[in-house]
Amino acid sequence: MAFTYDLSTERGQVRFLIPDSNEDSHELRDAEIDWFLTAKSNNVRLAAVDACRWLARKYSQQPNFTADGVQWSGSTRAEQYAKRAAELAAEISGGMGSVPLKRTDGYSDEATDGEYQRKTIYIRTR
Repeated sequence: MAFTYDLSTERGQVRFLIPDSNEDSHELRDAEIDWFLTAKSNNVRLAAVDACRWLARKYSQQPNFTADGVQWSGSTRAEQYAKRAAELAAEISGGMGSVPLKRTDGYSDEATDGEYQRKTIYIRTR
């Protein structure tokens, strides 16, 4: 597998962001990183996000096992790459994201034990 790591190149910058900078145990070939760069119009950060997502999918399909005292956890590696993809995506969007809102009113589940249960409502039927 071809491997180059030079931070003055876009390929090297993608490797740095993933991170995938160890020549002895690199995850992606140069051609694969070049493909991500081409797909994202040479935007280094977007290419790194796609590369991390691809690696997360790759490792999510691998089993977890222990053999001869060595433990392998594909799911842990998948989680790490998915987390890194989310971090990079958040950096691209300026750190903006969404959070779920907790609804507390007369119609929410939390209101069943709260103040709304103690109210008496009178309806005039004339």
